[in-house]
Amino acid sequence: MNKCVVAIIGTTGVGKSDLGVQLAKAFNGEVINGDSMQVYKGLDIITNKITVEERDGVPHHLMDFLEPHQEYRVTEFTKDALRLIDEIHSRNHLPIIVGGTHYYIQSLLWKNSLVSETASPSSSSDDSDDDCYNENSRNNDGDDDKILNADTSILYKRLQEVDPVMANRWHWNDRRKIRRSLQIYLRTGKRHSEWIDEQHQPEEKANSPRFPRMCIFWLYADPEYLKPRLDARVDKMIEKGLFDEIRYLRNQLKLGQQNTPTGDPIDYTRGIWQAIGYKEFDPYLSSLERVSDSLGDITPTQQDEILKQSCTNTMKAVTRRYARRQVRWIRNKFLLKLQQQQLPSPSPQSPSEDANIAKLYLLDATSLDTWIENVCNVAINITKEFMNSGTGPDPTQLNSMAAEILSQPIQKMDNSQSIHTWKKYQCEICTKFANISGPNKPLQDDKTDQQQGGNNNETLSFSGTSDSCDNRLKSQASHSPPPLSSPNLPVTTLITLNGPTEWKQHLKSKWHKSNVRLLKEMNEKWGGELPPWFHKLKNDED
Repeated sequence: MNKCVVAIIGTTGVGKSDLGVQLAKAFNGEVINGDSMQVYKGLDIITNKITVEERDGVPHHLMDFLEPHQEYRVTEFTKDALRLIDEIHSRNHLPIIVGGTHYYIQSLLWKNSLVSETASPSSSSDDSDDDCYNENSRNNDGDDDKILNADTSILYKRLQEVDPVMANRWHWNDRRKIRRSLQIYLRTGKRHSEWIDEQHQPEEKANSPRFPRMCIFWLYADPEYLKPRLDARVDKMIEKGLFDEIRYLRNQLKLGQQNTPTGDPIDYTRGIWQAIGYKEFDPYLSSLERVSDSLGDITPTQQDEILKQSCTNTMKAVTRRYARRQVRWIRNKFLLKLQQQQLPSPSPQSPSEDANIAKLYLLDATSLDTWIENVCNVAINITKEFMNSGTGPDPTQLNSMAAEILSQPIQKMDNSQSIHTWKKYQCEICTKFANISGPNKPLQDDKTDQQQGGNNNETLSFSGTSDSCDNRLKSQASHSPPPLSSPNLPVTTLITLNGPTEWKQHLKSKWHKSNVRLLKEMNEKWGGELPPWFHKLKNDED
C-alpha cells in the first residue's frame, strides 16, 4: 500500500469524528486526533470528545492524555503525529487525521508550515522538526519568560523595538499574537517578520507536501442549516453536564490542585482555558459561587437564570463565530496551499508514479438525514480509488456545493505581503470628539440623534455587525498607542483602527457618522464651535 494519509477537516458539528470511525472500519485505519482541546484528559463534554462507545473499537491516538495545566504546542503535535503515522504505516494501516484545529493539521500535511521547522540550523532532514521554542533551546529562558509574562502594553512596546513590522501588524491588545511574535525573536534571535519573508521566497520549495498521497475531506454544511444545529449542540452539552466539568476545573484551581500553564491568573488564550464554554459561563458560575460562599445555598435565583441564559447565548454566538473562522481558514489556507503547490493532476490513464498527489474533496454535510449517502459513502468510494491509484473524481464535480465553492478564485495575499503593507488608521474626527466628551459619552443629545448608542468596533479577530464594534474601540481608546499623530490635535485619546477591514467598518458605524454630522453642524451653524446644547449637557453633568 502506498503511504496514503487521509485528513478530515471542517467546522464543529458536521460529523468529522463519525466519518473518521467509518473510514477506519472500512480500510483498517487508525485515527489521529487533530483537535487541540481533545488532547486533555477527561473534560469530554466541553471538548466535544468522541466517546469510547462511539469509537467502536477503532484506535484513537493523541487523545485524552494531557493534564489540564499542561500546554501542547503545534510543533509537539507535529512530531508526535509524524511518529504515529510511521508506526501506523508500518502496520499496513491507514492513518486518518481528524479534527478542527486546522493549523495543527496543516502543519502536519505540509513541510515548513511552521517557523520552528526551519529554525534550527542543525536540522538535517525535511522531517526533522526541531522545536525552536524548546525550553532548553537557549540559556536565558528564565529572563525570556519574565518578559513574556509582562503586561500586554509592555510586550507591545518591546515588540515595537525589536520587530516593528509585526508590531504594526497586530492589534496592541492582542496579547497572544504579540507574545508569539516576541517569543519567536527571543528564542531564535531572528525577527518573526524575517521568518515569514524567508518562508515566502519564490525560489525555495517551501511548504511542500509531506506524504506521497494526501486525501483531504472537507465536511461542509450550509451556514443557515448549521447555525441551529450548533445552537442545539450547546443546549445538549449543558444537559449532559457541561457545568459540572467547568465547576471541576474551577474548584481545582481554588484548592490549588490545578494550575494554569504559567501559574498565573487564567489566560483564556492558552491551554484548556481556550475551550469554548469556560470563559463564557464564568459570570454565571461566579455569581452562584458568591451566593454559596455567603449563604451556603447554591439555588439559582431568577437573576441567576437570566444570567445563565445570557451566558448560553454568548456561548452559542462564540461557537457560530468559531465555525465561521474554521471555514475561512480552510478557504484561505488549505485551498490556497493546494493552489500554490501546483501539484500534478494526473489523468486516470497515466498517473505519475513519483509525484506527490494531494486533493481536497468537499462533502455536503448540510443534511443529517442524507449524511450516510452524501458524506460517508462518497468518502469511502473516493478513499478506495485514491489508495489504489492515487486518483479520484474531479473535486469540483463532486456535488453542486463543491462546484460553487471550489471553483471560486482564491485571493492570493500571503503573510509576507500583508505584514509589509498593513496599515493602522487614525480617525481624527472621532479622536477630537472622544477627547471632548470621553470615548464612552456621545456628543449628541437624544433630539439630535435618536439612534446614538449603536456603536461599532469590529477587529479582524472577531466577527459581528458594524454596529457592535465601536463599543469595544471606545472602551479601549484610552489604552491605544499613538501609531499615527496629528499636530493639530493635542489629545490624550487616539481613536485608532487596526487594518483596512476595521477602518471600513468604523466608517460605517453610527458613532462615526454621528460625529461627522456633528462636525458639519458645528462648521455650518456655530462657526466651528460646539453647539449650545452640548454646553448645557456638560453643565448638567458637572
